[in-house]
Amino acid sequence: MLATVLAIVGTLAGALLSGLLASRQARTAVTASESVARRQAAVDAVADLAAAVAAHRSAMWHRENKRLTGEDWTEDRERSHATRAAISAPAVRLAILAPTLRPAAEAAIQASYALRGAGTEAELDAAREASLAADERLITEAGRLLGL
Repeated sequence: MLATVLAIVGTLAGALLSGLLASRQARTAVTASESVARRQAAVDAVADLAAAVAAHRSAMWHRENKRLTGEDWTEDRERSHATRAAISAPAVRLAILAPTLRPAAEAAIQASYALRGAGTEAELDAAREASLAADERLITEAGRLLGL
């Protein structure tokens, strides 16, 4: 009779242990899946922000170039306002998903804003180059942080 009780207890313990291991494995799989999804969302946020900053940089360069050469830049001003506004959403997403990238993202954003008010075409070109370099730093840092 003792052997039967021990066999039943052993069977129940084995079933309990198997259930616990299966549950842990399922949680681990979910956690890994969530991690991959979060990293992909951060990569998408970096890409969206880089695209928005590039669009704003282009709009600002055309706007300021026309201003410096004395051309009418009214339409370019409207376009630059729209591209500047388009930076907000990806910047917020990136700040939430990858807060350690926020300083590099802010530097890239500010560098694109710095094209405004250039005194000469050379200053405008230098500001554009600085903006491109800030974008590159953001992308490099994102690649390093996100393990890509």
